[in-house]
Amino acid sequence: MPEPTLPPGPGPDETLDSIGTAGVRVLQRRTGYRFTLDAVLLAHFAATEGAGTPGRMLELGAGSGVVSFLLVKQFGLGPVDALEFQPSVHARLTRAVALNACEAHVTPLLGDLRRIREHVPGGLYAHVVSNPPFRLADAGVRSPDDERAMSKSEVACDAQSVVAAARYALAPGGGVSLVYPAARVAEVLGLLAQAKLHPTALRFVHARVGAPATRFLVHALRDRDRGLAVRPPLIVHGEGPGGYTPEVAALMDPPLAERT
Repeated sequence: MPEPTLPPGPGPDETLDSIGTAGVRVLQRRTGYRFTLDAVLLAHFAATEGAGTPGRMLELGAGSGVVSFLLVKQFGLGPVDALEFQPSVHARLTRAVALNACEAHVTPLLGDLRRIREHVPGGLYAHVVSNPPFRLADAGVRSPDDERAMSKSEVACDAQSVVAAARYALAPGGGVSLVYPAARVAEVLGLLAQAKLHPTALRFVHARVGAPATRFLVHALRDRDRGLAVRPPLIVHGEGPGGYTPEVAALMDPPLAERT
C-alpha cells in the first residue's frame, strides 16, 4: 500500500507560521511545542559570528526548522542538514522544506544526536548550530505532552551530548553556535572547553534594560583558541516596532509569529 500523501499546508491541528524578513514559513502543532525568539536570535548570532567560516552546516535538534530556514533564506548561508529526533516533528519539517522552496538547501535528517555517528560523517561541517532542550530533566514539572517535554527538557539528550555531537561533526577550525539559559553559562562553557571547542564570542540576552540575563549565546571553534570576546548585551524589549528593540525588530517581519 502506498504511503499517504501529507498535505503541503497545515492540517487540522497545525498552524502555518511566518517569521523573519525573508518569508520563512514553518508548520507547528497548535497544542505542541512551538518555537520561540531563541531560534531567531540564534540564527542571527550564528550568521554573524560564523561569517568567516562558510560551508555546509548542521542543525542539531532542528524542530520545526526555523533556524535552518532563516540561515538559508534570510542570511544566505548553507546548505544545512537539519537533524531531528521526533518522527512527527521531522515529518512537519520535511513538508516545510517544500513550502520554503528549500529542497536544494535544507536536508531533513531523522535521528538521535546521541548517535550522531550513524547519521553524518565526522568532520564534515563548517558550522554546527543548536537550540537544544534547555531545562534539566529533573527541573520543574515535566509536560504531559511528549513533544513538548522532549523539546524543552533534557529527557532525550543533555548539554554534554549536544557538545559531543558538535565536536564530532565539525571540521577542524569549524564553529558551533548555541543558545542556553543564562543560569547554565558556567556548565556549558566548561563542557565546550573539555571538548576543545574554544569559545570566541559570548552574548547575554536580557528582556529589558536593567533586567537580569535570561539566555546566552555562545560561539566556539574546534581546536582553535583565539580568546573570548564578550559582546554587548542583547536587549529584546524596547520602544521599537512590535515592542522590540530596533535590533530585534529588524530580524522579524511579520512579528513572532503570524499564524494562518
